[in-house]
Amino acid sequence: MITPCLVGRKLLLQVGPCTVLNNADFDLPLNGITILRGANGVGKTSFLRAILGLIPLQTGTLLLDHKPPKQARHLIGYMPQKAGQHAPMLPVISHVIACISGKNWGLSWSRAPRREALRLLTITGAAHLADRPLGVLSGGERQRVALAQALAHQPRLLILDEPLAALDPQARNANRILFSELYNRYGIALLMTAHSALEADDFSCPAHEIWLEEGQLHV
Repeated sequence: MITPCLVGRKLLLQVGPCTVLNNADFDLPLNGITILRGANGVGKTSFLRAILGLIPLQTGTLLLDHKPPKQARHLIGYMPQKAGQHAPMLPVISHVIACISGKNWGLSWSRAPRREALRLLTITGAAHLADRPLGVLSGGERQRVALAQALAHQPRLLILDEPLAALDPQARNANRILFSELYNRYGIALLMTAHSALEADDFSCPAHEIWLEEGQLHV
């Protein structure tokens, strides 16, 4: 499998009063699972959003597989810390179909998007939730649906913001197994933030930690 690579040169990223990156240089192969660490308020989420092209860099060059963020967006699936709360009474499968087809709430008569949505829900262990309203799901269940949505366009890299936060121990362990399987079976690299007691050894695939500190990314 081909390893995505994130390269930064002379990066300056400021968000409000916070200087997230200050003349930062790095070469970061995204092999397996990469855990982004850093103190509260250091700008981890802002850094992820810059990779996604959602917030601009002030100066410098950031490339994912030789492409700037907006051109590389199709390579990335994104799961924010808090899953969306829109249309809570629509069934789970409609929310996943919406991500596949680009149509509001997945109200499609085509069978192909439904089959693909069921495939993605199966991968994330949420196929049994397909016909349940999104609003009745637990936090762990909703996260698995959000992960299926993030997989909608067959990304090479998944960016996950605090994916284990606010989960009970059983759900956290199940997700660690799932994240390892996404890489081992499907070749999808993962970049995630974590405040919880999460270690690279918790995964059954290649995993390592990086640190965001004082405007520099330590890889």
